[in-house]
Amino acid sequence: MGGMALELIKEKDGLRGLVPSQKNGIQDKVYGSYLDQINPRENKDVQIALASSPDVRFVEFLERIKLPRYKRMAVQTIAKGCNISLGEFQKWYNQASTQRSIALAQQASVKITEDMVEDAKSREDACERCDGTTWIPAQQGLPLSTPGYRPVEIEGQVQWIRDCPRCQRGKVRKPGDAHSRNLLLEMSGNIVRGKGGVSIIQNFGGASHTSAVADLDSMTMDLPDIIDAEFEEMGSTEE
Repeated sequence: MGGMALELIKEKDGLRGLVPSQKNGIQDKVYGSYLDQINPRENKDVQIALASSPDVRFVEFLERIKLPRYKRMAVQTIAKGCNISLGEFQKWYNQASTQRSIALAQQASVKITEDMVEDAKSREDACERCDGTTWIPAQQGLPLSTPGYRPVEIEGQVQWIRDCPRCQRGKVRKPGDAHSRNLLLEMSGNIVRGKGGVSIIQNFGGASHTSAVADLDSMTMDLPDIIDAEFEEMGSTEE
């Protein structure tokens, strides 16, 4: 009896008049809880998605939640007044969120690519051998022809030093990040990765097919012959 009484409770939705509140109105707590989470009355991203929806029901829903006469009406009542079920709203919001995520990723990809370009560049870094000082400690008695071999006074004591054999200027060239380089070359179409490894794309600058093939022939190396020749040379050396 109590269930039937609840079923008969009515409320006015503004368009269709009195509707059963248990199925279409404020009593639908699950629908209301879901809409409260995405907060269409305040969430600007949700409102933008509603406004751009090709489904006129969602555009109508957005228009209604902005009208003063719907201000005190539960959002689930408004949604059901637009003939939008909970499942339809969930499906729409999932698609809208996916598109929003893709848009954010596209916007961020420009900055990420700029960072990758910087990471891929070679740069000068302090020499790890001499810590950028251009010299390293040396033992006394080295040949005088040793580059930069000389005595210096350090903290009141005479010590022998010599030029850093690695850099001579305190800096070394450090290659860029290999992973960033590979990704950039793939993005730019200069290399193509496949099951057989990496293919390098060569642009022949508008050359005809015949001349391009001729160029390729001129660059071809017969590796088996080279390998056989090396083995023959090794064999003659052993004899």
